[in-house]
Formats: sequence, structure tokens, C-alpha cells
Amino acid sequence: MRCGSSAPFDETVTVENINESLTAERYRVFSQINADLSPTYTRLALEIADDAEMLRRIDTLPPAKRQAGFLFSAARYLDITIDDYVSFRDHLVSEWPSVERLAEERTVQTNDPARLLAMLPVLARIDGPVALLEVGASAGLCLNLDRYSYRYDGGEWLHPADGPSTVALECSVRGDVPVSARIPEVVWRAGIDLNPLYIDSEEDTRWLRALLWPDNEERRRNVDAAIEVMREHPVHVTQGDLNDELLNVVAQAPQDATLVIMHSAVLSYLTQSDAERFVRTVSDLDAVWIANEMADIVPGIDIETGQVEPFSFVVSEGGLPVAHAHPHGEWIRWLKPLPPAVE
Repeated sequence: MRCGSSAPFDETVTVENINESLTAERYRVFSQINADLSPTYTRLALEIADDAEMLRRIDTLPPAKRQAGFLFSAARYLDITIDDYVSFRDHLVSEWPSVERLAEERTVQTNDPARLLAMLPVLARIDGPVALLEVGASAGLCLNLDRYSYRYDGGEWLHPADGPSTVALECSVRGDVPVSARIPEVVWRAGIDLNPLYIDSEEDTRWLRALLWPDNEERRRNVDAAIEVMREHPVHVTQGDLNDELLNVVAQAPQDATLVIMHSAVLSYLTQSDAERFVRTVSDLDAVWIANEMADIVPGIDIETGQVEPFSFVVSEGGLPVAHAHPHGEWIRWLKPLPPAVE
């Protein structure tokens, strides 16, 4: 009720109505953010936003599992049709107990190697061997970055030392991007994740694939290829909270290599206090810190007004923003010249 209004109190406004309205708005925003990523998910999200009964059902899930990304991934994991809304809705309702089970067991842990395209220009400047640590590593697919091929704006391919990779990552550039001239030499690699996905588990790899948007065959192919690379070159991912495990894992890194700590689309899943704790810890380390996160997610990083691309990630090095990037690595735009190369 508005203060100072003579209008009677609307008794139909309940907690359930408010939650339903918030969830509907979140699905509409999701459709705007992901319009260029998945027409299928965009259409489903808009249909859900106008479906009061479905919104009420979604609001019975734990708050963190009401997001469209989780719901659609759960649907794909359960082989629910996504071709038309009526079939999707009927099938989803019939499988709702399984959706509730997944909401207890699974989290959104997208592991997209294409996000490396935004961080490689920073990594490639490091002279000498690299000790690579990824926090929020999921299945650890990004930790094999030196075993993938890269191309920017249709230019020359950048291949690993042993030749072209089955994982071929491409993106467009906006503005004067310092296109990488080399792939760093990674001599040690490790990951940390609260609930790692293991590629030797059929259920985990099925969930990993279900997390992918459905309208990008190249993205699916690259993730499948990266899974095979991981099977050939496994990387250990420590299970645990990133704040609790960070220093323990860092202590295992070789002293004669440059320590790099990187993360992508991770800190938004932390509380503000936990994110601030992480930033304090990583800032005190003798390490190159590369973040690829949504704007305003990394504590202490200031983004100039008017500089943020709509619905983009901000790439930062050592707490300083250097680029904007598409959430799934489709494009990158550099903000300013890079500081001197890391020795």
C-alpha cells in the first residue's frame, strides 16, 4: 500500500504474489540477457513469465534453484522436450519430483572453455612457465587451456605446441584487442570447487552437457572435445570452499613458475562477505589474478560509468578492469592498453 493514498488495501497482494512477480521478472530479464545466446531458452523464459501456475511451482524450489539456468538445465538432464512450450510444460510437471531431487543434488556449474578467449590475452603476456589455479573449476576443463586452439576475429589460428587441437575456440573482437601471439607454458595446474564434476562419472558429464545452451552446436562440440582432452590429461580439482582451500592449494604450486589464479562466473555464487574475503586473500598473494565476472560482482573493481557493455562480463587483472567480454566468449572488447608484461 502506498503511503498517503486513500486507496483501500489490496488483500490480493500476498507473499506468494510478490514471489511470483519477482520470479516472472527474473525470467523476463533472463530472456533479454540470453536473446542472442539461445532463442529456445528466450522463448521458454517468456512463456514461463506469463504462466502463473508454473511460477508458483518454481517458487517451491530453494531460492537459488528458481533461476532459469537451473530449471532449463534440469529439463535437459531429464530429457524433457524444449521444442514447444505446451509439451515442455506438461513434461516438466510430470517430472517435477525429479526436478526437486536435482534441486537438492545439483548446482549450476557451467564449464565453458570458450571463456578462456577473454582471459588468454592476459595469460599470454606472462613470460616463462605458469602454475595455473582455477577457483570454481567445475570439471576443470579450462585448466587444459594450453591444449586448445584459439582464433580471434577470423585471423590465424593459435595452436598448441603439438599441433591443432580438437577444441577450437573462436571469438570476434571489438576495438583494439591485444590478440594473443602465444599460448602460455603451463607446468602445473589445479582447481578448487565446492562440488567438482568428474568426467569419469556418467551422471556428472550428463549434467555438464545439460548446462549448455541448446542452440549452439559449436559450443557443444567444443565441450565434448574438452571432456575427451580431460580424460587424456586429467587435472585434480580439490573439493571444498575456495576460501578454505585456496592457501592450501597455492602452497603446492612450484616456486619457479608464475602463479596464476583465475576464475570465471564464480563470485556471483558467493555472499558479499565471502567474496570480499577471497579478494583480500588473493590480493595478498604473489600471483597474477585474472577474473572474468559480471559487472559489480568483484569487490573493489570500479567500472567507469557508460563503459559496461549490456549483459557482459568484466575481465580484470589484479583488480583492474581490462576488457568486457560476452558471457560465453562470443566477443571481447579491450578497455585500455595492458600494463607491462609480467616477468
